[in-house]
Amino acid sequence: MKIAIVGSRKMSFYGKTVIDQLLTKNFELGNNNLEIATLKVTGCNNEVVRMCQKLKLKIKVFEGKNFQKLNEQIANYADVLIVIEGGKKSGTLLLAQRFIEKGKEVWAVPGKITDENSWTSNWLIAQGARPLIEMEMLQ
Repeated sequence: MKIAIVGSRKMSFYGKTVIDQLLTKNFELGNNNLEIATLKVTGCNNEVVRMCQKLKLKIKVFEGKNFQKLNEQIANYADVLIVIEGGKKSGTLLLAQRFIEKGKEVWAVPGKITDENSWTSNWLIAQGARPLIEMEMLQ
């Protein structure tokens, strides 16, 4: 399975912890058929790359400056999208829209309603994205 994992450029400690636990848990479960995809931007996405390299997980990093094109490429490539966190103006909303248009699953990590960086995930859940509340839910 190919899973796209994206999040805020302003990664919080919570976002880092979720990424680390999510990838470590899947590594420990021996999920060898898992391939991670992300976009090359700062914040959460860099942490995804770092952890995949540390755990020697398969990863595909999409790079470029045209985010509309990158969103289309990653939505075509991955089977599932996981949104870790993002503010109200987060580009992850546009990526989630691409996945939904293609009939693909969108998961979002719930966060505190008082945390600006949790707005995108919470909004996506309110719109029908699956809440990722346990790491084992992806099995």
